Amino acid sequence: MTSHSVTENAANGKNVVIWIKSSQKDVFSTHYHKGASYLALLDALARRGHHVFFAYDAEHWRGSDMFSPAAEYRDRALQTFSDNTAEPIRADVIYNLGNIPGDNFPGDNSRARITNTPVFRTFCASKFAVYKYLHEFFPKTILVAREEDFYDALEKLPGDYVVFKPNTGTNGRGVKVLKKDEAMLDDEMRTIIAEPSGALLQEFIDTSKGIPGICATHHDLRIATVNNVIALTHVRTPEPGSLIANYAQGATIHELTAADIPQKIIAFYEKIYAKIAERFSDPMYTMDIGIGANGNPLLFEINGTTAFPWPEFESKDFFIENLVEHLIKSRGIIPGRQ
Repeated sequence: MTSHSVTENAANGKNVVIWIKSSQKDVFSTHYHKGASYLALLDALARRGHHVFFAYDAEHWRGSDMFSPAAEYRDRALQTFSDNTAEPIRADVIYNLGNIPGDNFPGDNSRARITNTPVFRTFCASKFAVYKYLHEFFPKTILVAREEDFYDALEKLPGDYVVFKPNTGTNGRGVKVLKKDEAMLDDEMRTIIAEPSGALLQEFIDTSKGIPGICATHHDLRIATVNNVIALTHVRTPEPGSLIANYAQGATIHELTAADIPQKIIAFYEKIYAKIAERFSDPMYTMDIGIGANGNPLLFEINGTTAFPWPEFESKDFFIENLVEHLIKSRGIIPGRQ
């Protein structure tokens, strides 16, 4: 077998460590619904001569960009740990797909390229931190740290409805659309408010008029930025009777191209992109955008975890190509314009 120990400088390519949680292993398998897209990334890296490894959970990081044990993806198969060198792998690239590092991970002092950096992932993890930095693009949002804050916030938000959501979390967990004059806390909401990060109460935006030329109903338009270009975009519409356009909550997904997106939304996207680029160097992320009843776009969320396209999406190859380019760049890239 080929050794890629700490003392070796991979002459024909970089050591790319994909760092995930043990619970995420299945995404790189053929029986996962997007498995073919995730596997396409591994094949694209291998074709370019890079050495791909998997490390799981915090325990496999040994400091100084080294991981042990690390399973190598070789000959289109993942080798078992017992088949690999006992010496640690020094990563040139760390794809932090599992968002594993905590406060002790010195991402900004690493010699390896890390995407996304712990600083950016931490920023995105708090919806309220994102709101504070990009507040001019969002519906009005209030942090709810105590139960009494909930009722105070109801009085401060406009409209007949509000959106309750955890400050941290994914897949639509705990999100509720509430009629203001009937809004009451239930046990799930109290539990979320009691979490260290608290909850948010947000102005409800009526997106029922849709997006001209794209959809004619409630929606959530997702745009993924990878390698400083729009690499993936789709619109999500909620299942009948729901106002929550989240796939995990039953929403329908329809792929779009960048050319499908109205220029008004592109201009809105570019303003947000520029402000993120002022603070963070070359991140990859998604924006969730909706068009209100007045026809103007608003930002609902920034997500530092970029989901892969479905295998049948026409954008799959373009997404993978840009993700590979993003991963293998040298550190210190200055973000460019679209």
